Amino acid sequence: MSPLDMLIFFFFILVTIKAVSVSIDYWKDADEEASLSQTHKIRRRTAVSGAAGSVINPSARITPIKRADANISASAVSSKSQRHYHLNDKGAA
Repeated sequence: MSPLDMLIFFFFILVTIKAVSVSIDYWKDADEEASLSQTHKIRRRTAVSGAAGSVINPSARITPIKRADANISASAVSSKSQRHYHLNDKGAA
């Protein structure tokens, strides 16, 4: 094995070691952040309360949203899907 081959292998070994160490550091930091956020979620108590003086109206009605195009015929829908384009018309090879 020539000295040049040994230098190339040594370079790849150093790059691999550096990539592994950076990856380990990244995942340690991500794991620490995740554990901190989990402890904060456990400790935090969220109380949902309305604004002072607000009253919920129990007689309010919920109305559905009306569709604008409720009466589309089936023939109009099928005619749009029957358009055929050749590849030469679209500029394909």
